Amino acid sequence: MTQQTFQAVLARLVVDPTYRDLVRSQGERALPSDLNELQRQRLIFAAGNKGIDITGTLHKGFRLGKILSMLPLTCALLGNKRLAREVDLFWQQHSSRSFYYLEEALAFCDFIQKRLRAGLRIVYLEEVVEYESARLELQQPLIGEDAPQPRQIRFSHDPEKLLVPLARGRRPRNVPKRSCLLAGSLGSDGSIEWAITPADGNADAASQRDYSSDFA
Repeated sequence: MTQQTFQAVLARLVVDPTYRDLVRSQGERALPSDLNELQRQRLIFAAGNKGIDITGTLHKGFRLGKILSMLPLTCALLGNKRLAREVDLFWQQHSSRSFYYLEEALAFCDFIQKRLRAGLRIVYLEEVVEYESARLELQQPLIGEDAPQPRQIRFSHDPEKLLVPLARGRRPRNVPKRSCLLAGSLGSDGSIEWAITPADGNADAASQRDYSSDFA
């Protein structure tokens, strides 16, 4: 059991800079009691070694890279400062449990959705996160499913005028209101097909054109 505790503390020293500083300042008092003397000394040495700061930076860069690559529209809408704040909160509450990019990105979507329900107010963010979450879920069918189920996202702003600028790296402003649904499904070639329909679900042919390349 002490070996498991040792490995857990060593990992925490890498991913949690606050705990790393605590071990540096308090020494053995900050460590679990079930470690032996040699393990405690090794952990105190590791906490004070500059190499562990570099390892921590690399770990953070790896986690950030998952979010930047998988959620480009959400990141573009948040902007660098807000993204840094939300990512920092996310990392404080969610330790890294997977090397898979998609799983980390979905966990961040879930975190942002909870933040929105708790009172976070950023215009357009709810719709953008819902869209990117649905897009990722379409790439990850549930166990037992032959193909992922179609997804629908309810929009109160025009999805085309909201998502297309973000996909091109521009933050949208004054997006017109439009009560509609953005429906996504996985095509036979593995690409995601999107169509806009009225909120009542009664679509005409014009509103169902394929938006896949616009939102990519």
